[in-house]
Amino acid sequence: MQGCEAGMHRGCFSGILVISLIVLWPQSGFGQKINGALQEKAKSGDINAMLKLAHAYEEGAGTEADAAQEATWYEHAANAGDPWAQTKLALLYLQGIGVPKDSAEGVRWLRRAASSGFRLAQFNLGIAYLHGEGVATNDGEGVHWLREAAEKGVPDAEGNMGVLYLTGRGVPKDYSEALRWSLLAAKHGSAFAQCNLGTMYELGDGVEKNRRLAESWYRRAAGYDYPEAEYRLGRLLAEKSGGNASEADGWFRRAADHGDRRAQFSIGLMYAKGRGVTQSYEEAAKWYRQAADAGYAEAELNLGALYELGQGVPQNKAEAVRWYCAAAEKGLVIAEWNVAVAYETGSGIGQDYNKARYWYRKAAEGGDPDAQNSLGHLLYAGLGGSPDRLEALQWLRAAAANGDLRAALNLGIVLSDAQASESDRVVAVTWLEIARQRGFDPGPALPNVRSRLTQVENEAAVQNAAAWLATH
Repeated sequence: MQGCEAGMHRGCFSGILVISLIVLWPQSGFGQKINGALQEKAKSGDINAMLKLAHAYEEGAGTEADAAQEATWYEHAANAGDPWAQTKLALLYLQGIGVPKDSAEGVRWLRRAASSGFRLAQFNLGIAYLHGEGVATNDGEGVHWLREAAEKGVPDAEGNMGVLYLTGRGVPKDYSEALRWSLLAAKHGSAFAQCNLGTMYELGDGVEKNRRLAESWYRRAAGYDYPEAEYRLGRLLAEKSGGNASEADGWFRRAADHGDRRAQFSIGLMYAKGRGVTQSYEEAAKWYRQAADAGYAEAELNLGALYELGQGVPQNKAEAVRWYCAAAEKGLVIAEWNVAVAYETGSGIGQDYNKARYWYRKAAEGGDPDAQNSLGHLLYAGLGGSPDRLEALQWLRAAAANGDLRAALNLGIVLSDAQASESDRVVAVTWLEIARQRGFDPGPALPNVRSRLTQVENEAAVQNAAAWLATH
């Protein structure tokens, strides 16, 4: 069965980001502990005292942290008209902290604060409209509020304006505007924008591709402890010709320490392959498990492979199948194929041709030629359901067209069976000849079907095979 290296390569690279809701840090002077005088001032309507009291409950300063009391006092200040408290309360509703989660209520408070010109509320309201959180998705409204915040100098709002112009979402696509807003945000210290500039230069998206500049921008963003940049910098260095695998490992570890599952998986892969670190399946299993426990499909797949082979962990094929199933349920095609093989062979789980057919079909629909060939075999043989020669041929043709030589051999065998027409047999010789020339012995099938064709038909089939082999 198969593992995966996708986590260090393009398959797991998400491209340009759109940032989520911004966290509000306390305003200056909020460090006061709770005392009787502060409580009395807050109860008498002093907004500043209300905010200090809310923050004390938030941080547990001089009292036990109490999210419900935190929300209560932010709401008092919000009702008194303070836009910072309104925005803070909105985020509590959006996240369900201290109050029941209520995205619509959160957006209502954001609107009140944004309408008064409070830039952080305008930023968060724009993001809510773009994500459809607490309100129907509306790109036009999202752009409006993000622009309001960006023009007031909110760095991540500027960065998001860059993303919107780059992708043409809610605004006409405009690479020069995308670069202008992104550079402005980066200048103002947005690690999010710096990371996106790295991605733009790495992919050549809106700018000329330049891996040196990509690395430079990733480094700037990573310097702010931005996990996405730490991961992308590690991946860029790991892929770099003559790159420093040890340094890549260091950046992956920083991202992993911040909980990045892709980085945890990538460290596991480096240990499994001995890239920049001493090869160790035990360490690979440890890092794969961290990412797998967090639900990262590629790590679930590779941890399953270690259990199947007994590398770094005791061999346990049932545990291998458990992890393969977890990854397959997330739509990872290689894992779907592995689960199908387990059900077909009864390795680590009870043999079940019906379930094997189901999982081969899932992987076949995902474009896996091995699965297409295996599904064709089960359909033709009637394993896991009724025989279906026509559908079997459909999947065998798909696999053969994808270069699977076992499928070419099987296709030739099916097209030369008792149900085959004269034209089928010509095609059968073509596929059997392709398999033969690539090292797959067709046995008696090839001479048997050749004996039923004319010399002209045989020569045409051989020419067709030669033409296919010349381009595959």
